Amino acid sequence: MKLKHVRPYQLRDATENSRPLLIPAGCIETHGPHMAIGHDTIIVEEICQRIADQIEVLIAPSFDYGPTGYALGGPEDGTIDPDYAAFGTYVKSILRNFLDMGFAKIYVIIMHQGMEAPLALTFKKAAAELTFEQVLAQGHPPGWWGDKDQMGKVGPIWGKIEVHPMILPTASPPAGGDHAGYNETSFLMATRPELVEQDRLDDNAPWYCRQDEEKNSWTANVAHGQKMVDAVVKAWVEKIEGVS
Repeated sequence: MKLKHVRPYQLRDATENSRPLLIPAGCIETHGPHMAIGHDTIIVEEICQRIADQIEVLIAPSFDYGPTGYALGGPEDGTIDPDYAAFGTYVKSILRNFLDMGFAKIYVIIMHQGMEAPLALTFKKAAAELTFEQVLAQGHPPGWWGDKDQMGKVGPIWGKIEVHPMILPTASPPAGGDHAGYNETSFLMATRPELVEQDRLDDNAPWYCRQDEEKNSWTANVAHGQKMVDAVVKAWVEKIEGVS
């Protein structure tokens, strides 16, 4: 169920029953001549929906405009790179709102540049800061961690917000990453085929489309994409249900 579709009673039911909130996070960035520039967010949205088809979770509106560093093109190529400080403030404020709504478990799911890149680090930083700020906001005094009685009153504070790559370790193989190559093109072909035009590929396609002689943007296919999707969804369902 999408968060923006719920009514107040449904939101209360979700938080009272500790249903997790999934947050798709990505960017707007050129992905070669053959793929939608919103791939990184779109594929996470598709994975989140498939998770929601199997277990009870809510899906938050996506964070579309993540940092790119203009690493693979500029605005003329369809790439957006926001002010990092402004983006960080925005991320933290929205995560705070989700905590205030009553969500006890929030998963930020990322498919962009890796977990040490600005996008993932922005969410990690916000989550860490909110962890401590929320304790004080709830009325606990400074120094609570140094007082056993106060620490007991505060209770567990870690893990309310987790930031993870979309492809969890247990999904790889068969799932793998690249940029608009064999894997990402296959992912999108399996989920949103109308957003892939392989006939646009030619000799002028960027190097990242042809990183492998046999497995590249030209040879990407639905069958491989579906295997990856199935593995990623399975890994996430198991994680959320506490199997892994």
